Amino acid sequence: MYNCLYEWYTDNTWRQKACSPTAELRPGGGRGNRTTARHACANTLPTSWRNHVDVDVIGEIDTSEWPYNQANVACRVY
Repeated sequence: MYNCLYEWYTDNTWRQKACSPTAELRPGGGRGNRTTARHACANTLPTSWRNHVDVDVIGEIDTSEWPYNQANVACRVY
């Protein structure tokens, strides 16, 4: 499993800013049982961000989906 952060640019493109390391996680939730992508903000201008999570279940066929969660955040990277 890993996840990546994408920042929205005024040229109408999403640009990848950070990805977490790939990790093999145990089933279930819980503290410490996750991956985190991080990037420092250059300023606090409102910006659209999205996060993509890719999960590969061992022994299962993956779908071609690329689900994203999107939010506006007071953080701009450039």
